[in-house]
Amino acid sequence: NRGTLDKYIGDAIMAFWGAPVDDAEHARHAVRAALEMQRVLRTLDASFAARDWPALRIGVGINSGTMTVGDMGSEVRKAYTVMGDAVNLAARLEGITKQYGVGVAIGEDTRARLTDFVCREIDRVRVKGKDTPVAIFEPLGEAAVISAELRAELALWDEALRLYREQDWD
Repeated sequence: NRGTLDKYIGDAIMAFWGAPVDDAEHARHAVRAALEMQRVLRTLDASFAARDWPALRIGVGINSGTMTVGDMGSEVRKAYTVMGDAVNLAARLEGITKQYGVGVAIGEDTRARLTDFVCREIDRVRVKGKDTPVAIFEPLGEAAVISAELRAELALWDEALRLYREQDWD
């Protein structure tokens, strides 16, 4: 999906989009890759269960924004990578997936770029390093393939979230 594999960090993989080749659709490509990763994991579940292995679960955090990209480091050791606040937020979103039980969490800047995807707002959270809460979303898929049943469920979710924020417990 046109991403650049950056590095392995323990059991994590870091990738980014839009460099070294510009990609006007970087948000779409990143989210497609994340959703495909989740789909493939679900297909592995049956074969893992047949071997009595535990199911694999991964969390993916995606954020868009201004970042520094290029060779970072020293003359002795360099790496082509990205750095900046937008990158840090993506890392925080990856960690948030466990707390909310979702496979993919995206930031509001990524959400704004996904005009043809259906996303569910999960919450507004104050992540480490930020004073104001940020909205986080779960991408559900491309709008053209989302079922009417899922759209109805999403409408109920949105209404429940609105009532919760208004503290309308009844």
